[in-house]
Amino acid sequence: MTSLISWLDANTDENNRMRELVKLFSTPETIDDLGIGQIRDVISNTLFPGTSVLHAGARYLLLVPWAYLTAAAGTTQPDALKSRAEKSERALIDRLGEISTTGFIGSSAGNKVRQLPSAAYWSALRRYEIVHPDIDRAGVAEAMCAARRSSESSNGSESTVIWDQSLPKPPEGFPSTEEHGLALTHAEASWLQERLLASCRGTLLAHLVMSPVPLADNTYGPWEEPAARTADAHTAQWLRDAELFSFVHNGANILYQHLLAELAARTFPDGSSTEKTNELLQSWEMERSAKRYLLESWDTASFLERVQAVNPAIRLSTLDFARTIAAASQDFSTHMADNLALRRAVEDRERLMKKANSRFRNEQRLRAWAPTERVSALTFRWTQVRRTIRDIHDGLARGQELPHA
Repeated sequence: MTSLISWLDANTDENNRMRELVKLFSTPETIDDLGIGQIRDVISNTLFPGTSVLHAGARYLLLVPWAYLTAAAGTTQPDALKSRAEKSERALIDRLGEISTTGFIGSSAGNKVRQLPSAAYWSALRRYEIVHPDIDRAGVAEAMCAARRSSESSNGSESTVIWDQSLPKPPEGFPSTEEHGLALTHAEASWLQERLLASCRGTLLAHLVMSPVPLADNTYGPWEEPAARTADAHTAQWLRDAELFSFVHNGANILYQHLLAELAARTFPDGSSTEKTNELLQSWEMERSAKRYLLESWDTASFLERVQAVNPAIRLSTLDFARTIAAASQDFSTHMADNLALRRAVEDRERLMKKANSRFRNEQRLRAWAPTERVSALTFRWTQVRRTIRDIHDGLARGQELPHA
């Protein structure tokens, strides 16, 4: 049976959350079998506000506004502006392909792609105050047209109302004249650096964007990044929380896979085995020993209080489960697989989250399950964040301005 998710194109933030959910289903390290996504998102948004797993390059923070600003020329009709902006975004996709850009939104599907760049980046544009924080994507055309009518009657400027007035200007003839693809010019990178610092001061994102030290290659999570070691105490605490929560959550996920392997071996004795999950548990236990000091000194109560302060709507059952897996990881008197309370908690949590589709109660779902070679840990959007930061650093490092065509 195929599962479908549908939604109305009304609220950009809600739509983005649904699109991110769909992408998370296809990303091994973020599949949320145990329903811990609320805590994951608090950490991600605290360290890296405005970011998303849907992001594909920092220059979209300029390309999207340019699509709307160039579409606005000569019209005060919202429907016309909205249509022109969409055509501009689709023409941009064609143009990026023409100039051999790689990894851009629509690189596979072409200009028929369902999700336009503006859908993926609107929350970031608002968070970084590139567009007015109160203006949703669905209402921006009407707001821009109203601002234009107002400016025409008062000799004002709509850009001071809708878009940041310091936003770099698009090249004449955009998007057909676009030449740089996703590579930021020095001036563009400098502007973005200042914008992120102004809107995200005190976060790891701002710290890394401002760091003079280039990001290291092949870091798995942000806690492995050397440039993060000089962050302020508040940011460093969240970074440590991120590392340890990622680790204990990974242990719970491995145990979940092991419990399924045990159940499958009992239910389908013809070939089912716990060998793979035993190996994963052993590797995790070795890493737990290496992290013993960090785990034993981790103030999980303070961590979860701060999580709840950021998101007061977080479910109490989610906080309780987080306490359970953290406490089990801090208990070095027994191995994870032998912790009976944790085994029950993991099974109960999966049953609560999946209900009739729980693999512990649905034999068809269990039969379709297979143990994985690797259970990846949470990285809190680090892949996309690192791309954004490197794009800005690369632009700043360019010796001279890339000329617009």
